[in-house]
Amino acid sequence: MRTHHGRALALAVLLVLGACGPGQEAADPTGPTTTASEPSATPTIQDVMELEKFAPLEPGTYFIDPDSDPSTPLRVVYEVPVEGWSQWFGAFKFAEDGHVMINITTVVNLVRHGCRDHSWADPPVGPSVDDLAVALADLAPFRVTSTPTDVTMYGYRGKYLELTVPDLPVEGDDFIGCVDGNLLSWVAPIDVAEGEGGAFHGYNAEPVEEFWILDVDGTRLVIEANWSPASPRKDVAEMRAILDSIQIEP
Repeated sequence: MRTHHGRALALAVLLVLGACGPGQEAADPTGPTTTASEPSATPTIQDVMELEKFAPLEPGTYFIDPDSDPSTPLRVVYEVPVEGWSQWFGAFKFAEDGHVMINITTVVNLVRHGCRDHSWADPPVGPSVDDLAVALADLAPFRVTSTPTDVTMYGYRGKYLELTVPDLPVEGDDFIGCVDGNLLSWVAPIDVAEGEGGAFHGYNAEPVEEFWILDVDGTRLVIEANWSPASPRKDVAEMRAILDSIQIEP
């Protein structure tokens, strides 16, 4: 299995509603009251990108700044319900039969060809939801298994599409015939910071890759999930639970 920056890759969101945190009972009017000096019972929501790379994630609530720009307010909050998941810009879970992974980011470009030409598209992919959906659907050698379709997710409109890695020859971790043995696809802001060549390549032999491309008040947010037919069904179910827990805070 591959990682975003190397080859070793390594449900509901808990939000505070009113004065009651998750799992708390409403205050008993006959019981003791909380003074201003007492600590808040608000649960900790961790910035997943401040954790060590590939560190195990404890069950709990996490958030990510998907455009990697602290000056913008957008963040995405989600819950990891069980142990076994690891740090990522989202989360991933490794299994010998096939990993499962969620990426939460703002895709800014694609490679020219996933197998044979990993230079970035020039001019870059346009800025709209439709621009990216069309470009992904045209990205060789991926196969489109669900064409771009209008969707409303998490309260925002956008496009959904599904790609599948073609039946390429594989030897160990390498896709035979591809540049450096890698199959690459989309470019995130973190890739721009690290320079050309870092586009996403978290693929095993035949993953299914799902995209929800959403317009969040003018920002193109991408929530991507990938898994393979061999991935354990339990892991896929946990992945779906994490997706279901997502809350977007514009």
